[in-house]
Amino acid sequence: MNHRAVIACLLVMLSPLASAAQQTQVTTAPADTAATARAKLDATRGQVKAEDGNIRQLQARVTALESDTQAASRQLAERDRQIAELERQLAATQEP
Repeated sequence: MNHRAVIACLLVMLSPLASAAQQTQVTTAPADTAATARAKLDATRGQVKAEDGNIRQLQARVTALESDTQAASRQLAERDRQIAELERQLAATQEP
């Protein structure tokens, strides 16, 4: 009977320690989940930042290409005008 009393006392004394250990495990699990979520959020933000940089580079390239296209169109229009003028001059010199 004496051993049973000692075991019972030990169980009663260890019970709060076991509860505290379980509560620590429960509180660290959400912290781990929060840390994982934070890491995913940070990774996603990094990807968004990189994509924003790519978008800005592409927008700058599109703007440059549009500018080059407009310049080429103006040059082509000027050449067409010069060709038309030369054809008119040639036709004028060939008339009797």
